[in-house]
Amino acid sequence: MIIKARGDKVNKKHNTGGRFIFNLILILISVSIIGFGIQQEGIKKAKIYEDDYQLITESDLYCSFYALDGKLPELKIIGAERQYERDMFSDEDVVYLNHGSNHGLNKGQVFMVIEVRKDIPKVGAVAFRRGMVRIQDLDDSKSTARIENSCGWIMQGYYLVPFQPMEGVVGKDLGFDIPPFETDAAKGEVLFLEVDFNQIGSGHWALISMGEQQGITLGQQLILYRTVEKDAPIQVFGNCVVIDVQLETSTIKVLSCRDAVRIGDQVMVRPE
Repeated sequence: MIIKARGDKVNKKHNTGGRFIFNLILILISVSIIGFGIQQEGIKKAKIYEDDYQLITESDLYCSFYALDGKLPELKIIGAERQYERDMFSDEDVVYLNHGSNHGLNKGQVFMVIEVRKDIPKVGAVAFRRGMVRIQDLDDSKSTARIENSCGWIMQGYYLVPFQPMEGVVGKDLGFDIPPFETDAAKGEVLFLEVDFNQIGSGHWALISMGEQQGITLGQQLILYRTVEKDAPIQVFGNCVVIDVQLETSTIKVLSCRDAVRIGDQVMVRPE
């Protein structure tokens, strides 16, 4: 009798453990199915561009680049408080500037730091935004400034331009499902790619040969395409948004594309 009782207990434990494992498997399968459904719904929404999101972010506005019109700025970094131990600086570091109160500087003023690269083919000088500085102390001819919100290393010789607050843009990616034909609207080409890449994709920046003179505005979405064969329909492959506008050029961010963007690819205003 004692042996039988023990056997019953073992069988009960075995049955209980089996039911627990079976129920656990059912729960895991249910969670997987629900998760897959949510994932598929998210993919579906992304493909048809249903939701609004931040098309232009602070990083796009304050850490990107633009074609520099006109001459170089006069205000620049000539040294730093800790230059004896390093030559690259970031947030909270103090840098020295070549102008003071005689040049109109005031304590608390904020400037954008730019690195200028010259002789970019088809563009000339390109200004890369590297962060901001705030004026701390100054005399007649020189001043100190503290680095804020850097977008990378800041070095001696970088230039400063007045800081202009800008707002991001929320909206929908309009995509590139349009007829494969050029229109009479303004057109241009891709001149320069982010960080000298040979090709870029979604989320990356580029310079194009369209600006204020062609009616381009901040936040405008443009079509990316290329001509494969003369007198044939065009290959439409991407959509982009304008994040900076100069007189004859603009900086774009690729929102969506089905092929890599390369220098020489074409851009046009979206057909109405």
